[in-house]
Amino acid sequence: MHILLLHPVSQWSLNRIADICSRESWPLTILTIESSTVGDGTPGLHEWIRVPELTNSAEDLLSQIGSRRFGAVVAGNEFAVIAADVLAQELGLFHNDVDRIRASRDKSLMREVFAQYDVPQPQVITRLSSIGESRAFDWENVAFPVIVKPIDMAMSLFVRKCSSQDEVEATLAKMLDFKRSRLTNLAYTPGALVEEFADGPEFSLECVVQDEKIVAHALTQKFVSAPPICHEVGHISGSGIPVQHQEGLLGAAERIASGWGMAQGVMHIEFKMDAERISVIEAAARPVGGHVPEIVELQHGLHLEEAYLYARAGRDWKAPEREPRGIWHGIRFHFDERSEVARPESVDVVRDVRSDDNIVPGAEHFSVNRRAGHAVLRSESLQDLDAYIRTL
Repeated sequence: MHILLLHPVSQWSLNRIADICSRESWPLTILTIESSTVGDGTPGLHEWIRVPELTNSAEDLLSQIGSRRFGAVVAGNEFAVIAADVLAQELGLFHNDVDRIRASRDKSLMREVFAQYDVPQPQVITRLSSIGESRAFDWENVAFPVIVKPIDMAMSLFVRKCSSQDEVEATLAKMLDFKRSRLTNLAYTPGALVEEFADGPEFSLECVVQDEKIVAHALTQKFVSAPPICHEVGHISGSGIPVQHQEGLLGAAERIASGWGMAQGVMHIEFKMDAERISVIEAAARPVGGHVPEIVELQHGLHLEEAYLYARAGRDWKAPEREPRGIWHGIRFHFDERSEVARPESVDVVRDVRSDDNIVPGAEHFSVNRRAGHAVLRSESLQDLDAYIRTL
């Protein structure tokens, strides 16, 4: 079976997919923008197709692949989810409902689908596409702080906790000036959602969907930098869903899959959770990024990219047995601005990667464009691992 991977943007993620294809003897072709170097370190690629930009147009996608044909079309990053389904439909391959899956990328549509399918979520206050719309909006009765987020960007880009109308408009002005993804050349939808601020610890749920049911899942605890920006600085895998939220969270995940027309696939659901409630921030129709699949596999034996490839190929996949473990795995991202802190003796380093290749000059502190590598960690003490990862 020949796999087409659309617009991979990280070497580690591409390598994990390439390893599966090598193991299964599946030829792997990647398609990226012309300036991409992501495939340079990946041996065994069948072909590398270079194109000017990522597009969701069926006509353009067919033109980009020419007479080539494949057994599955796979999104290599969040931006390529819609394109993968559009092209797969044109080629007669497995795909999600092309119209409904668009809600996985458009945050405004996502909120509408979540409301329709009774998914607990923050309240939308307004949608803004210009500074003029903000000036015309009645802010008098809005309870600040609020969250401002772009319609279809990624990696927490321009997501801000704002405490005033002036802060909202300053964030919106910067967002509207950022028109294309530097990784894929995809044009962004101009505009932002303004939502109520949902407080509480942040988590994600990595899910495998078959027949619209969650057949495997892993809870990820997320650690973020200080407000108002809240960039991700680390993760922990190994804890279970609290008993009082298990039915509600897994039920919400299955309703999201139904709302998106996703019969099978992999989802990444981000949410806030405390003892009383959960609030779904957003979700994505692809495996999680940020090296989280690595610790999910170490912790649970659950290979998210494998499940994803099998789903895209329309093939059966069997979930691994889940066994309770008195151990946790985590990731601590390196930043030049991060404080040096002694690692507890109870926390072991599985792998430590140091590199400044992806640092973008002038990027915000603790953003993905400031990461200078990461450490994969393991510990029998959740308390020590938690304290070490969350320290900035």
